[in-house]
Amino acid sequence: MLTVSAKTDENMIRFLPNSFLILLLALGQTSCVLPFRAESPLELLTPAGGYATIDKVPFREAWYGIYFQEEKVGYSHLKIEPSNQDFSISTDSLMRLTALNQVNEVKMKERVVVRPDLTMVSFRSVVRMNGTDLMMKGRTEGERFLVDITVDGEKQSSEYPLAEKVYHSNAISLMPALRGLKEGQTYSFGVFNAEKQGMQKVDQQVSMVKEPAVPKGAVWKVKNNYGGSVVYSWLDNKGLTVLEKALEGSLITMLEDESTARKFVDQEASGKDLVLDISLIPIPRPLPKPEKLRFLKARMKGIDKTLIPEDHRQNISALPEESAKGAFQVTVRVEDPSQFKGSAQNAERAVSDKYLASTLSIQSDHKGIVDQAKKIVSSDDSPLEKVNKLVRWTAENIKSEMKNSFTALSVLRSKEGECKSHAALYTALARSQEIPTRVVTGIVYSNRVGFLYHAWCESYVNGWLAVDPTLKQIPADATHIKIVGGDSSDETSAILKVVGKLKLEVLEYK
Repeated sequence: MLTVSAKTDENMIRFLPNSFLILLLALGQTSCVLPFRAESPLELLTPAGGYATIDKVPFREAWYGIYFQEEKVGYSHLKIEPSNQDFSISTDSLMRLTALNQVNEVKMKERVVVRPDLTMVSFRSVVRMNGTDLMMKGRTEGERFLVDITVDGEKQSSEYPLAEKVYHSNAISLMPALRGLKEGQTYSFGVFNAEKQGMQKVDQQVSMVKEPAVPKGAVWKVKNNYGGSVVYSWLDNKGLTVLEKALEGSLITMLEDESTARKFVDQEASGKDLVLDISLIPIPRPLPKPEKLRFLKARMKGIDKTLIPEDHRQNISALPEESAKGAFQVTVRVEDPSQFKGSAQNAERAVSDKYLASTLSIQSDHKGIVDQAKKIVSSDDSPLEKVNKLVRWTAENIKSEMKNSFTALSVLRSKEGECKSHAALYTALARSQEIPTRVVTGIVYSNRVGFLYHAWCESYVNGWLAVDPTLKQIPADATHIKIVGGDSSDETSAILKVVGKLKLEVLEYK
């Protein structure tokens, strides 16, 4: 996710896209990008009824490049090999991006064992970021699917009942070739989503290529709906993917030969800076004392207005003449802190249980998190007093560094991180105190720069209250414009649909 953090003494927002890098890796892996190199020189046609089993597919190895906003940001090498009576699909990926002149790199290795029909037997993946590894293992046992996740020396195990066949996400690209490529053909199947920790449905629709300008050799086009995202892939007459587009064309995966893909390993990071060249939203005149603003009205364009939500502090409107130009207005009014005083009332009916849940990245029930929260707050404190203390402690004790972490516990142990790290730790601390809290992502104004992507939080204390545990703001100022709430891949992909496209003009503030 594109996020920023800040050093309050410099009042300058800093940025780190590590979780964004992981998302790009995931999209490159989990959508349908498996452009293999044919082993046979024969121009075989995909059978009308499909290849049926993976051993009959004339593909064994893939080299492809990944591009974000026309800049090459990574590559992936994929290989299929026999594994006893089954098959292994191994992937080695590298992503590299520059943010504020600092190069950020994420590596991923994965091995998936599948049956000839692509149903999953087991998988093992390791993601390395900032010298820390996140390892995930999964396996099927009868009608159960077991998953172990280890990060920072902490292991979490989960078990899921299987009501249907389970596939790994890398099966998405092979499914049309196995089942058959025919005009109007549709396929639906279940894939285990590691981030959401559960099964997720994949819907595919096959059509013949009709566009006048298409990738070389493309005969078929497949529309993939998965995890709230739509990905389009173009396949040749053998079922080989030659091009794929995600995030409305911002993310492109392209078939490459081995030498072209390998060159990325030794080349320098892209010349484009994700903060200064892509994600920064400049405005012509600086905003005075943005941390004091309680009202902001801005005109936005370049994106669909449905990507910007309305909530307790944010309103969307559009005049007819603005709509004709693809523009709309966003009005932000900061909450009145006085309305949040007193004991919490009816929270259980107003919020989802997920905002109190302990998760892989927000371990609110971990002893280290619980004990730290108890050191910060008192049992006699009101919910609002607890929120104040937890926000201030996080801002004052977590050093703002261009370093992201896999988990809230990692942040607590290292005492450093960017804004997403601050938000994750605060959320874990608040939830441990039975305060419903969620991570929010959007844009916020940075002095002398413009608007940048940022993460903050909302806690439910007699209503939702926006707080910023990086900038130490309670409530968050009016330049905090929310795009999404939550920390799943669906919300993250929504942010990526906005980056580089959003234009903003401040109309009024006070």
